[in-house]
Amino acid sequence: MMKYILMLICALAASSTVHADDTPPRYNQVRLQAQQSESVSNDTMHVTLNTYAEMQDSGKLAARINNDMDWALEKAKQYSDVKVSTGSYQTWPVTRKEVTTGWRGQQDLMLESRNTESLSQLTGELQGKLKVKSMSFSVSDEKRIAVENRLIDAALNAFKVRALIVGENLNARGYRIVDINVGASAQRPPVMYQARMASMSMEASSSVAVEGGESDVKVTVSGTIELDIP
Repeated sequence: MMKYILMLICALAASSTVHADDTPPRYNQVRLQAQQSESVSNDTMHVTLNTYAEMQDSGKLAARINNDMDWALEKAKQYSDVKVSTGSYQTWPVTRKEVTTGWRGQQDLMLESRNTESLSQLTGELQGKLKVKSMSFSVSDEKRIAVENRLIDAALNAFKVRALIVGENLNARGYRIVDINVGASAQRPPVMYQARMASMSMEASSSVAVEGGESDVKVTVSGTIELDIP
């Protein structure tokens, strides 16, 4: 029995050696990275408005917030090019010396549109009862994907150029790609629209003056090449 076990161990060891020998050694590997970016005009506007109230009676508080939201939703229906969604209704007690003296409640209204003029007009109207909580801009998915596809092609070409530069400098006869990764991102520097809106004094029916700005769309190609150095 012991002899059989020893023979089995030797066979497994030999098999492992064969598989290890089948894997070719890798030398002269270099990690490279190339990046391409483009500034793109933001074409989508996002606005979040908020209704807030504080009352002693929780039922009257809920009715007040519901009335404000119903009014806002009716206004928003007049703008077919604006996407509308509501946030969750939140309430919490106001306590003094561990005794509940009243209630506070709020609810958000989220708006999105590629027609900034239309959404700006609606935002101005809604400030008759709601307050602007935040405002931001972004690149639409369609536009972002089109830019990313163009940058992917440029980034891959830049990666190949860098591989050739490294290879020529090290007198390599050529190279092969061991692994490669492509990543994309879109970033926009933050703008404090919330603070700006809070300081603005506007008529309820006036539109909001906005500037969408730009976002930086980036594509990064990173990978490993193996040089054929004689």
